[in-house]
Amino acid sequence: MSSTVQCNNCGAMMTPQWDGRVYTCPFCKTQMQVAIGADQIAAGMAIDLANVEAFMTKLATTLSQGFTEHTQIQSNGAHVLSIEIHLDPDHFHVHREGQHAVATIKKVVRGVALRTKTVSLDLWYTQLTQALATHANTNARAAWVLGQIGTGSSGR
Repeated sequence: MSSTVQCNNCGAMMTPQWDGRVYTCPFCKTQMQVAIGADQIAAGMAIDLANVEAFMTKLATTLSQGFTEHTQIQSNGAHVLSIEIHLDPDHFHVHREGQHAVATIKKVVRGVALRTKTVSLDLWYTQLTQALATHANTNARAAWVLGQIGTGSSGR
């Protein structure tokens, strides 16, 4: 999930730290904070949008690892039925209808839904990863969780 970052001070390649946003130069010890991008989150999740079962399971697993306060997951055993993610002002909802997934995005201000629209799954996922990136860039814990996605590390 991390990319190559060059030190502005000495030009050496910097090393990402525990949260994936802070890089340190191993030579001059300069530190730099970088933003997490939606493309990095999408790549880290490595979700297959064509396989609804795998998509719902992987998304539910990923979000339950660190966004439980923003996520509601309904399941029947291991079978995920719906996922709701609240990242104000955007609320994302996806649920199964047979072999397909129906995705909606709702704009909510002060508890009032201003607009709800049904969108394609790929557009929904793109907007979700953008909202997650925005949230991560303002929340260190969220950045850490997203930094763990796709790396296989447990953060210990």
